[in-house]
Amino acid sequence: MLTLTPAAVARHRRRLLRRHRVRTARGALRFIDAIGFCFAFTGGPGGLPGLFDVLATRSIDRMWTWAWQWKDDLVTQRRAYYGKVIRRKPSYVCLKTLPAFYALSGNVGEPDDYLQAFREGRLSMLARAIYEHVLASGPISTRALRRLYVQRGESGDGFHRALDDLQARFLLAKVAEEAEWRNGFVWDAFHRWMPEVVAAAARLTSEDAAARVVDRYIRIVGAAPSPEIQATFAWTPRLVGAAVVRAGLVRASVDGADAWTLPGLWAS
Repeated sequence: MLTLTPAAVARHRRRLLRRHRVRTARGALRFIDAIGFCFAFTGGPGGLPGLFDVLATRSIDRMWTWAWQWKDDLVTQRRAYYGKVIRRKPSYVCLKTLPAFYALSGNVGEPDDYLQAFREGRLSMLARAIYEHVLASGPISTRALRRLYVQRGESGDGFHRALDDLQARFLLAKVAEEAEWRNGFVWDAFHRWMPEVVAAAARLTSEDAAARVVDRYIRIVGAAPSPEIQATFAWTPRLVGAAVVRAGLVRASVDGADAWTLPGLWAS
C-alpha cells in the first residue's frame, strides 16, 4: 500500500492545473480535452477543478463573461458536452470520454430510453412531456418549449429543472443558440445529435465505462476513497469495486485513511 500525505495530493492537483492558463475558447477546449471532465465554473465536490481554476485573469466579472460565452460556443459547436452530470453541478465532459458517461447513463440510443427513467421516478411528468415533444417534432427552441409548458404567471423553475434533468441524463442536447432570446437554445434528442457517441458507448460494458471514468478521475485528483468515488458519480458500491479493479488502481493511505490511486502518478 502506498502512503501519501495530503500535501502530496494537493501538489499533484496544483501541478495539473499549472499547465494551463486559459484566455480563449480554444484554450478552454484544450484544458477540457486534457483533463477529461471538470466543473464548468467553480471547482467543487470530489476534488474536481472548475474552469475558473485555470482562467488567466483575476477579474471575477471577466471569468463569468468568458466562461458563460465559451460554454455556449463549445457545446453548440459539438466540441464538448455540458450538463449537470457530476454532483448536479454544471460540468464539461470531453468528447473522448463522453461515450463512457453515456454508457453509464442507462440509455442505449433508442427513442424510448426515457421511459425506464420515468418508471423509476428519475424523470418528472413534465420532463417526459418535453422529451416526447422534442422526439416527435424535432429541434425546438427554449422559448417555443416554454410557451407550451409554462403557464402565464408561472416562474418556470420546474420547466428549467426538467430541461436540466433531460440534459444531465443525456436525453436532450443543446444544438444551437437561440439568437432571438437571451440565454435560449435550440434542443434536440441527444441520440439524434451525437449518434457517433451512442455507437461508441454501445461497445462498452458498464464496468469498462466506469473504469475509464475512474482512471481519468484519479489522474485529476491523485487519490480518492471509495465513498467519494461513489458520491461523485452516483455509482453503486458494486460498480465502484469493479471499476477500480479494471482501472488497475491500487490502495493508498492518505493521512491514515484508505484511498485508491494509480502507482504511476507517484513513480518519481
